Amino acid sequence: MYSENSKSFSILAVLTFILIFVFISCEENNGNDEPGQGPATIEWVEVDYITGNSALFTADITGDISSITEMGFCWSQNPSPAISDNVITIDEPIFGIFSERAQGLPESTIFYLRAYYSTDLNTWYSEQLSFKTTETVSDYQGNNYNTVQVGEQIWLAENLRTLNYNNGDSIISGKGAGNYTNMSQPRFYFYYGDDTTNMHDYGLLYTWYVITDERGICPAGFRVPDISDWEKMVLHLDILAKPIDELGGGNHELSPVAGGMLKATGNLDDGTGLWEPPNGGANNITQMNVLPTGVRDPSGAFSGLGFNAAFWSFTEETNQQAIMFYAHFFNAGFYSNIFDKRTGYAVRCMKEADH
Repeated sequence: MYSENSKSFSILAVLTFILIFVFISCEENNGNDEPGQGPATIEWVEVDYITGNSALFTADITGDISSITEMGFCWSQNPSPAISDNVITIDEPIFGIFSERAQGLPESTIFYLRAYYSTDLNTWYSEQLSFKTTETVSDYQGNNYNTVQVGEQIWLAENLRTLNYNNGDSIISGKGAGNYTNMSQPRFYFYYGDDTTNMHDYGLLYTWYVITDERGICPAGFRVPDISDWEKMVLHLDILAKPIDELGGGNHELSPVAGGMLKATGNLDDGTGLWEPPNGGANNITQMNVLPTGVRDPSGAFSGLGFNAAFWSFTEETNQQAIMFYAHFFNAGFYSNIFDKRTGYAVRCMKEADH
């Protein structure tokens, strides 16, 4: 037979159990790891345009966002990042696709990422993904280059400026070469306008015979991109871009927007950049920082500094011509064309991303 004290103790124990259960349930719900269980659903989250110290996060949210008090992204070097870790917060709820760039990340580091949203009572997380920041690489001469991951490729975020092949041999300077149209396979590099001060911003210009020389010029593990590499990047930037093999030879616009995504922003008139105005459509979302390097013609003329950025591909068209790619100052387009292999163009090396 129970005493009054025993009954009181039993009731107290039950109440304590209920309170503990409610507390644990609230704690679990407040950090809900199950995607799509709240009033809204984070459909997907992705990371792209990853540099050595930054990355662009993007997610898509659908459903009822009326009760959301904040949303954003959280990341950590440990799995299951939460809002107690690194976070970018968007105070005003956004329906649909939203993006933010994280800055100040350490290079060559693996991170875990989730998008999230919060109501007055709960925080809901997306599925988790991981990414790795890129790292600085060096050429044979010891020049350092920032890198950026675009989709499944890693590119130099600067133009090549090496004076040496990878076996240590010197590349021949074209300074003062004048008209060399009578040469069959000139292997020259050039400073634009034969002015060495242009190398810091614009890198060097190389003839096609240099960039395809078997001695190599790219940092270890990187290569000069062929047309399939360029095409893969452009199609990643613009799913409506035109495949090169459908266009035939000659000058073609591959995409009306990809050039703007690659170009550094700003212009010379207002002192904010190196492009001539208007530098149409430039947003540099990729962090590729493409600059208007100009070209060196075999006849001896330099032209285009401030107006166009022209890059070689490894792919030849004929015995005398190869395929190049370029962007202009006046719009956001990205183009391909065929030019004399003896022309001096800039070079961006690349490689496939590690998995």
